[in-house]
Amino acid sequence: MTLRPLALAPLALASSPALAHPGHGHGDGHSLLHYLSSPEHVWPAAAALLLAAVIGGAWLWRRSRRRKDPRS
Repeated sequence: MTLRPLALAPLALASSPALAHPGHGHGDGHSLLHYLSSPEHVWPAAAALLLAAVIGGAWLWRRSRRRKDPRS
């Protein structure tokens, strides 16, 4: 066993509480309403959906251009 995993394990365990924002641990922090109404969750989800839409739109646009191109 190498020393690197043993050295990184305490860092991983110590940093996990820092990932939570206010609202976790009090009340129902794991409900769907929490994830849909909290800006800390809505903005990353909206950014991921926008990125997926841009990538999907670009893929569809390129696919439709390839089908119309007589050289391919």
